[in-house]
Amino acid sequence: MRNEAPAGAAKTAAMNRAATLCGCAALCYLVARTGLTLLAGALLALRVPGASLSNPVGTGLLAATLLRGAVAAAALVCPFLLLLIAPQPPVPVHRGGRSWPRLFVVFWVMMLAGNLLAGALAGPGASSAPMELPAGGLALAAAWLAVCLVPAAGEELLFRGLLQGWLRPFGLGAAVAGPAVLFALLHGRLPACVAALFGGLALGLCAEVSGSLVPGMVFHLYNNTLAFLGQYDAQYGSGRIAYYIFLFLPPLVALALLGRLRTGQLRPAQWRRKAVQGLGALRSPGYLTAAALALACDLWQTFGR
Repeated sequence: MRNEAPAGAAKTAAMNRAATLCGCAALCYLVARTGLTLLAGALLALRVPGASLSNPVGTGLLAATLLRGAVAAAALVCPFLLLLIAPQPPVPVHRGGRSWPRLFVVFWVMMLAGNLLAGALAGPGASSAPMELPAGGLALAAAWLAVCLVPAAGEELLFRGLLQGWLRPFGLGAAVAGPAVLFALLHGRLPACVAALFGGLALGLCAEVSGSLVPGMVFHLYNNTLAFLGQYDAQYGSGRIAYYIFLFLPPLVALALLGRLRTGQLRPAQWRRKAVQGLGALRSPGYLTAAALALACDLWQTFGR
């Protein structure tokens, strides 16, 4: 009995440290993204007064799009500097076994629910597009790279790799919910945060069930590409057929595969027991401080502009 209290205190301290590291990583990404965006805008303004990354006048579409992608990639790399003080085992990158169809159906349902709720909260005519898309050519391909592929790979490595890896020893609840909340709060306007929370929870489950980041990267890329097609159609009035094919065909294929493949899964009772483990990490002062700062930024972007 004497050893139980010290052991419990040590575990709580370790959990709080891991949650604080997650908060620091999220803030590092936010600060790096903001700082690099301002720096890139300042460099553009040296060439053409008044130019910025959101309004890159005097810069070719291809160059401006590649610059946005480089800023996003560099910002995603910065939090990994924390590995110098808190190393963790290598991130698993194998294919994730035969659980893909089941996981994709779960992800698709949660993604759709989150997007519908976010759309209802945003109201008609609202737009959270990160950038205006070029009409075609290499610039359009570069835009897909910048807003679809780079975030899909980089955010999964950061949130489901780094952050989820730090919290995994403390239970499923901490590992999935902790990174998902921070992931959501770093999406800017509040409706986008709601959609990202649903997606983040689904992607966290994908990482835990499959034991790999690859399924989540693919599903994340699917979601980003779907939004990309929707924005392209909104701008240019074309691509709607491709959007609806891309929206419904992959889940139908996944459902068809479910009848042919035996996919691994945890039983519901196991999920219920595991889901509540480690949620105390979300009450860590360091984690709560980071979440509060990110939420303040979201509120300013939603109501302060």
